Amino acid sequence: MSNRLNVGVIGCGWAGEQHARSYSSLVDVQILAAADIDEEKAKKLAKRWRVKKWQRDYRRILGDAKIDAVSICLPHYLHSKVAVEVAEASKHILCEKPIANNLDEADAMIRAAEKAGVTLMIAENVRFHPINLRLKELIDQNRIGEVFFARIFRDHEMYGYLRMRSWFLDKKKAGGGIWMAGGIHDVDALRMLVGEVKTISLFQAKSMFPEMQGDDTVAALLKFGSNALGVVTESFSIKTFQPLSPIGCPTILNGSSGTITVRDNEVEIYSDKTEFNTCIREKVEEKDTFIEETRHFVDCVKSGKTPITSGREERRTLAVICAGYESLSSGGTPISVKY
Repeated sequence: MSNRLNVGVIGCGWAGEQHARSYSSLVDVQILAAADIDEEKAKKLAKRWRVKKWQRDYRRILGDAKIDAVSICLPHYLHSKVAVEVAEASKHILCEKPIANNLDEADAMIRAAEKAGVTLMIAENVRFHPINLRLKELIDQNRIGEVFFARIFRDHEMYGYLRMRSWFLDKKKAGGGIWMAGGIHDVDALRMLVGEVKTISLFQAKSMFPEMQGDDTVAALLKFGSNALGVVTESFSIKTFQPLSPIGCPTILNGSSGTITVRDNEVEIYSDKTEFNTCIREKVEEKDTFIEETRHFVDCVKSGKTPITSGREERRTLAVICAGYESLSSGGTPISVKY
């Protein structure tokens, strides 16, 4: 491999655009080809980011010996199938989240990548968000003591976005609903901040989005290995005028000696080290998480390092999501996560 990484992008919708934009910001990367079943999408992406070739059939990218790595930006149900083919073509893989719709599909991807000796990284941008990274630092510095309660609320209304992407409305293709599409982010963030989830109970509210076969509003109760509790709410149907925080949702971490609250692009820290009724406010530098994760992928491919969001790591987050759906199907019964 030369100093420059040659990549291809499979899937030229919203996520594909983010990957192409991010690769284009890196001086040591060149996008050689883009593919989408909708050739017009591929053509537009190629023109916008100065990509030389575009086509409908992604297999032409797999057959191009000049291409070292591939971004998979396809609907969830296609991740595993295409990733296995990419691995068998001996190309490194950056696959959009979730890794797959179920653990068997994830295992197939991991086996194929390890057999071929290629990097498999999942594009889970919450791991690269400056706020989450700062929260992790504050916890590790013992600024609020032992975390015993964590809350994340991902509340938004996305009917227009989803209707334009009909596969999201198909429960089988999407692997579920908001718990898969949004919960995967927040479970991953909580695993990073609090630790592994031991059990989960998941409940679904009355559906407000009739076109969606899967869940559109859920609430989860997580119990971590440390015996801390987590509450996560996810909704495609919450109508609100409030802007989203930079990581997509408010986050509150309660510790034995204080609390951290995320507000917009700052964190508020209240602890036994601050005066009564006061807190410390820290602005967090904003960064483009797509560029950050893409840069990490390129570095891992070139250095041989294991990505922060490797296939095996993100399989663990998927295991929590799958356990949640098992709980939901049994009326919210607590389910032990099988990693």
